[in-house]
Amino acid sequence: MLAAAENITIGESALLSVISMGIIMAVLAIIMGLIYIVSAVIREAKKRKSRSSAAHDEVAPNAAVNAEPKAPGTCGELKLVKCSERDAAMIMAIVADNMQEDLNTLRFSSIKLIEDSETK
Repeated sequence: MLAAAENITIGESALLSVISMGIIMAVLAIIMGLIYIVSAVIREAKKRKSRSSAAHDEVAPNAAVNAEPKAPGTCGELKLVKCSERDAAMIMAIVADNMQEDLNTLRFSSIKLIEDSETK
């Protein structure tokens, strides 16, 4: 329709403009549709996640009833590595005494026994 040496009329240039704007609008509509679809998928995934977490929260209190009750002032779990509970209790008491703090205000994440061969 258009050659380099060819002169175009006002009608042809108007037709080319309308076709070009139509193509641009179609591409923008496709992009808008893709954004809408992706946002709907993400929204549905969030709904499913909140439903599953709500179901998990309903199950969790039943599991907490079966578990041993924690002492008042307990702050999380303590991981013992090659250390007995008795030794860990003594270590925690000594640290609390040296720091002049109450034991339930301190948080111990793990206690590991270091043997003599590891220190050399």
